[in-house]
Parts: sequence; structure tokens; C-alpha cells
Amino acid sequence: MNMKALKELSGIILQDHTFGQKLNYCKYLFFPKKEVLDYDPVTISIVATGRCTLSCDMCPTHSRLTSKEYEHAQAIVRDVDLDTFKKMIDRFGRATTIHIIGSGEPLLNKDLFEMVEYAAGKRITVKMFSNGTTIEQNIDKLLASRLDGITVSLNGQNAGEFSRMTGMPAEAYRGIYDATKRLIDKRNKIGARLKVKLSFIIDRFNYRSMPEMIEVGLALGADHIFLCNFLHSPYDGLRAHERVLMIEGEVARELKTIIGKYSAAVSRKVTWPVPVDSRQRFNKCSTHFSQIRFDGDGNVSSCSMMLLNMAGHGHYEEEDVWNNDFFRKMRRTFLDGSGKDIPEPCKACPDNKGVSI
Repeated sequence: MNMKALKELSGIILQDHTFGQKLNYCKYLFFPKKEVLDYDPVTISIVATGRCTLSCDMCPTHSRLTSKEYEHAQAIVRDVDLDTFKKMIDRFGRATTIHIIGSGEPLLNKDLFEMVEYAAGKRITVKMFSNGTTIEQNIDKLLASRLDGITVSLNGQNAGEFSRMTGMPAEAYRGIYDATKRLIDKRNKIGARLKVKLSFIIDRFNYRSMPEMIEVGLALGADHIFLCNFLHSPYDGLRAHERVLMIEGEVARELKTIIGKYSAAVSRKVTWPVPVDSRQRFNKCSTHFSQIRFDGDGNVSSCSMMLLNMAGHGHYEEEDVWNNDFFRKMRRTFLDGSGKDIPEPCKACPDNKGVSI
């Protein structure tokens, strides 16, 4: 048993999951990864809504810089309603974690907190990702909920960097920052259990500012800070060679120096960006073996990072949907060592081609 698997196993055993959930996770860790799996998904990803309060440049769903015809973009679908959510959770109740992430702002879904309550009642850990623009009016609900954690996309150590990265007005940054601070301050005051984390997108233009981003996160009192390598798309200003941190060249050497200088002091608080080595043939992404993703129309898929188009991949009510044609094809592709059929976005995705430095 490798150390990573041992750490994951001990973490799951110590958490308040059911015996069936823990057993299923053990199967995921130790059963062979193959085309047809003998265990259920361990993670459920929910597209709670297709609506958003921002239209960030780097977002493949709402960006004004990307084509509406982009084949890997998430279609705008209806909100997930409570009844559909319950059916999804009941069917895949051996999952240990739910991620409410992507393609819209989850806090716009009127059933969100009831969904959190239902899943938490099934002893599933629920985590949410938010752009932060609607936190202010939801502080009390967030703190009273059984949500395990919320990750706020701050995306800048200041308003100028936020605007450069997102293309959104600088004043939006101040609103997100202030609301996040009030959420953390009130959380600390009343002793609520909600974890509040921050994420920053790192590209070739701002990686030297990572120490400042960390300082902002620590000053806010965030429980964790994610520094995430840029996710590319095939449009001007958003392509991999323009923005993604690669393992080759001066950028990688500087990145290694920065991480080496600050890592020891903030090792438990910060997740550093993982540079991409697009030359390697090995595919490390495990998403198609671990996660099922749902939208409000009941469509299913796996990836919540790059391959966001869910049309035609199956429906959650389909018999043995977890091992349907789509999932089997994706698993074959990622098990094939040649890498010849890997979707284009995966070739420079940090989750698939990222390497430690």
C-alpha cells in the first residue's frame, strides 16, 4: 500500500461515513482500474445551476471570449431541483463526497440548502465552490447549514489582478473580499464549523505574486488557499502555450524557487499549482474512475474541470449508468498508455499531465 492510499484510507475511516460508504471507498482505492468498475462513484459532482452573476474571461461556459460552439463547454441547463437531487443521491448514496461546482453560481439555486441538508443526512460530505458575489446575503444560511466547506474564487491579491484574470469590474473584487471577510469573522465569532477556503488561478503572468496571494488569504483567516494552474481553452489569450504553467523553461525554475522558499512556512495551508508536462504519455487523471457528474436535466458525465459538455453521455436514471458506453470509452482511453485518443483539453490539464516539482 503506498503512502497516498494509506493517507486517504485513514482519512475516510476516521470520518462520519456509513460502513457502506467506507467499504465502497476501499474498493475504489484497492480494486483494479478497468473499463467496467466493481464499485460505485466515490464523488458526486453537481451542476446546481447554469446561471451566474459573472461572465469571467477564463470560464468556458460564460466567457465572452470563447465560442458558443466550443465542443467541451457546459450547456446552460435548468437548476437541479430538490426532488431530482434526492433521486440522484439515493441512487449513488455510497459516495463519500459531493462537490457543488462549476458552470454557474450555486447560491442562485433556491433549493441549495435543502440539498445540502439532505446529503449531509446521508452522511455525505458536501463541499461548494462559489464566485463569492452572493455570499453577503447568505452568510447566516451558510453558517447554519451542514455544508462542510465553501471555496471562494478570489482570483487576485488585489482588484487589478482580479480584473486582469476575470475581465470583470474591479468593484466586484471588493464585494467578494468584504463578504468573505464577514463570513469568516462571523464564523469565528459564533464557532460555526464551516470551512472557508480561497482559490486563485495562477498563470504565466502572475505566478510571481503567489506570496502576496497567500498573505491575503492568511490575513482573511482562510482555512486553506488553493493556487491553481490555469485551465486553457483554444481561443486567443486562453491557449495553453499562452497561459498554462509548464514544466519546461524559466517559469518552472522560478516556480520551484518560490515554492521552496515559502512551502515550509505554509505547508498545511496552501496547495501549490502543479505545472504541466504535456510530453509525458502517462495519464494520471482518475476522474472517470471516481466521479459522476449530474446537471439539472439529469445528464451525466465525469469531468468537472475541462470536459464540461454533458450532452449525450447518458442519464442518471439509465440502468448501470456508471458503466455505460460513455464511461467505458473514457476509461479505455485513459488506460491506454499511448495517449492517442486523449481529448485535446486533457493534454495540458494539470489534473492529467501535472507533475510535482
